[in-house]
Amino acid sequence: MLGSNRLEEGMLDDTLNTFRNTNHDAITPAQGIMLIDGWLQALQGDPNLDQLTGQLTELRTALQAAQPDESYIRDLLVSLADKTQEVAEDANSEGTWTGGLESLSKILRNFGRKS
Repeated sequence: MLGSNRLEEGMLDDTLNTFRNTNHDAITPAQGIMLIDGWLQALQGDPNLDQLTGQLTELRTALQAAQPDESYIRDLLVSLADKTQEVAEDANSEGTWTGGLESLSKILRNFGRKS
């Protein structure tokens, strides 16, 4: 389950810091792709999170498009926010990282609405 290794916890910290310390308009698709690549590596091998990694892969592809579909990207961000919230609230989730996941969920949702 998410939050069980240092790579996941490090990616959560990096992602939260990026969104908290950077103006949303200043976050580039390249930065988003770098974060997604880190998450895909961190989540690799956890079959419980296949749907989440699938959506991250879709978002990565959408960000790489020559003419990114902003509406589709917003939808993906909101969907990822929902999935992140579900993981944070899962009965098997525990530890301090769950609060970080809840924060990330809110950030993704807000970012998806503002993009």
